[in-house]
Amino acid sequence: MKKLLFAFAFMSLGSVAVMAQDSTSVSPQTPPATEIQGAQDQSGDQGQAVTATELPAAIQTALQGQDYSGWSVANATKKEKDGKTMYAVELKNGSETKKVKFDADGTMIKEKDKE
Repeated sequence: MKKLLFAFAFMSLGSVAVMAQDSTSVSPQTPPATEIQGAQDQSGDQGQAVTATELPAAIQTALQGQDYSGWSVANATKKEKDGKTMYAVELKNGSETKKVKFDADGTMIKEKDKE
């Protein structure tokens, strides 16, 4: 009788371990959390996500200036509009957020505080 109870307990533990392993596996259709997808701007058009270091040097210089002191780049996207390359940069400073649009030459086109 002890052998029968031991076998039953062993099989029960084995099935629990298999179920626990199945619940933690990741579906192959789920994209990795580190994959960056294009962000949407207000018009709904998607741009190509870029990192702060991929922004043109002129934009990086503008972001390091006095106007953006204390702000850090949260997101940035690159988009072609009317044959021109535009960059939308989302900046954060604590709980404050703003979105700034630049052309490829680093000229600020539009700035908007987000709530």
